[in-house]
Parts: sequence; C-alpha cells; structure tokens
Amino acid sequence: MKKITIILLLQLFGWVYSQYVEVLEKGNLENLSPQKFMIPLQNQENYKSAFLGRYKAHYPGTYLGHLFIAISDEAKNAGANAYFIVSFKEGDKQNESELILDTYHIRDSDIKDQSLLIEKNRIYIIGEPVLNSENTSKFKVNGARKEVKDNTFATVVIKENEEVKIVKGGITGMAVWVKWKPEQFNKFYSFSGIGIDGVGFGANGMGVGINTGRIYSVDPDLGYFLIRVLKESK
Repeated sequence: MKKITIILLLQLFGWVYSQYVEVLEKGNLENLSPQKFMIPLQNQENYKSAFLGRYKAHYPGTYLGHLFIAISDEAKNAGANAYFIVSFKEGDKQNESELILDTYHIRDSDIKDQSLLIEKNRIYIIGEPVLNSENTSKFKVNGARKEVKDNTFATVVIKENEEVKIVKGGITGMAVWVKWKPEQFNKFYSFSGIGIDGVGFGANGMGVGINTGRIYSVDPDLGYFLIRVLKESK
C-alpha cells in the first residue's frame, strides 16, 4: 500500500509541475516512440543531430527533482532518452525554482558509450527534499554512524569485493545490502520516498531486508540527475 501511495504522489507531482513546463526550442526529430528512461549526456556537443528539444520547468520554491520529473515525463513521451543540464536554480516561497534541459534521442550504441563514462560501484543517499533546511537524517554504514543533510546527498564507495550494509532505524528499522560487482551501476536511496525503483542504467546487485518503509530505492534516472544539481553533504 505504501509503495502504491508513493507512485501516486510522484504522478501527482509530475502532473502539477508539468503545467509549468515550456518547450523553448524544438529539434528536427519527429514521430519517435516513447522512451522508458533518460540518461545524462557527458559530451552533448557530439549529438547535435540527435537534438530533440529544449525544455524549461519552473515553479516557486520547488525541489529540483520534481522539475526534472515533470520535464522527463514530457520529453520521454516525445522520444527523448538522453539529456544535458543547461541551467538550474533553486527558489524559495517568493522566487521560482527553474530547470532547463536539452533533450536528445540517441542510439543504443551511444547509450552504451555514455554509460562507460559514469563512475561505478557507488551508493548515494539522497537527503530529504526540503529547501533551506539544515536538518539531517541519520543512518549507519557497516555499523558506522552517518548523516545526510536535507536537500543534499551522501556518497558511499563500495570497495572491491566488499559488501555494504546501510541501516535506518533501530531494531524495527530497515537494512539494505549492496555487494561490489565489476562495472556495477550506482544505487540511489532516500528515507522519504522521493523516488522508487525505475528503469535506467541498471539495478543489479541489491538485497533488501524487512520492508518497514524506512529506506526507498530512488529511480536511477532521478538519482543521476540529483547528484549533478545537489551539493554533497559534509
């Protein structure tokens, strides 16, 4: 039931903010099939012929992740499977948050090439999606106490042949285990349900303990975006 609720909330967020999505520029590509994921481009200058369109999303005091979801939903429906961040800014109650993305439709071989440029075997813990907050969420990594501030992320590097255990809460809490694997794509988690399992680069090598709703797997597409726009928690 809780997972269904999270899905509905994300759909609601996407619907609300999609009303504030503008197409600033259109490319020459048309009549493409909808896509299931949208990856970040490392070298977008090589893909001018694959340019699909430039999107802008804006809304007062909004978490950038919600703006990304709004743009990606529209762009994927138009056939986009890759993007490049043009600009972004976080707002407050009086000022708008804004995100501008260039979107592309690239070939499967290009997707594979881009995936080779991304670091592997890392775990990212995404802090609560609360702007202008210094509150922290506490958790443990292999028994060591850690914390992540709101609107930031924490990084855990999985060493070769290592298994990492992340725990949130006490005896009735939840544990997640991730084993090192060669060229394993990164994992993204939150404690607030800002995102759930989705299609992206991949989702192998994960084991989950008793589900009490304390740790949520973040959609990889959203996760890769957030670590590019949020600050790392110190």
